[in-house]
Amino acid sequence: MNNNLDNRKRAFADVVTIDAWHDSFSQNVSIVDLHADIVFGTARVGGDSQSPVRFRLSAKRAEVVVIIPDSEPVSVDRKSVSRDAPELEGRLTQTLEQTSRTNLKGGLSASASSKGVAASISAEAGAQSSISASKKIEVSATIQFLVVTQSKTADGQYRWLVEPQSKDVLEGRPWDAKTQPRLKLIDERKNRSKGIPPTVRVEVRCRREDLLIKDLQIKDESLWQAAKRRAGFKNKMAAAESYIRDHLSQEGLEVKNIEDIFGAVTLASATAESV
Repeated sequence: MNNNLDNRKRAFADVVTIDAWHDSFSQNVSIVDLHADIVFGTARVGGDSQSPVRFRLSAKRAEVVVIIPDSEPVSVDRKSVSRDAPELEGRLTQTLEQTSRTNLKGGLSASASSKGVAASISAEAGAQSSISASKKIEVSATIQFLVVTQSKTADGQYRWLVEPQSKDVLEGRPWDAKTQPRLKLIDERKNRSKGIPPTVRVEVRCRREDLLIKDLQIKDESLWQAAKRRAGFKNKMAAAESYIRDHLSQEGLEVKNIEDIFGAVTLASATAESV
């Protein structure tokens, strides 16, 4: 792979990465947990010399799909499918303070008869003494950084929709892959000591409208003009979309009509490895 493709591969890996695995099937082991470690972030794209533009790329939402080919002798234990929200969460604490102030009016007076010392001292209420009392109340609530909703695709594959809760884009892990497997796989082979163990795949998909392209710039005006003539770009955004489509296609990932906001994009794919 040349340097330009290496640069693109590293850049797009910053948008999302997948690591999927399960225990090995054997004669004594027919059911295993499928683990999928997904990490979202922001990529700086366009660092290779052939790109006429540079930009930052993030995902605003995405779905994680477990692909089980019809030809593979493996099924899913429905009761094992992870259907709950993740436990990775933070706490939002708000402090409310109520303060009350009391003004005290006091007076001091003294007098003496003519037989004593003639003196009179008076302090009016204007000499105010202030006492404040405060009461603090802390209100804590649990917030989830990434919200996960489980469902199925039109093809009947299990999927998990991931959306940000406190930010505009996806960042970090939606779940703890070690302690929260997605589901259990069942090896359907009659004789597990023979043949090739079944394989499954995990994909991260989104729509074009789920991709956020920011800080879009033309790198070099002469390079931009040459690229426009060669590829027929209408504007910078069209160039960025073409860059994304070409990179994902070179990685063997499916991109359908990226010019349309509902166009389907496969951002990453990985075959689950046995460990």
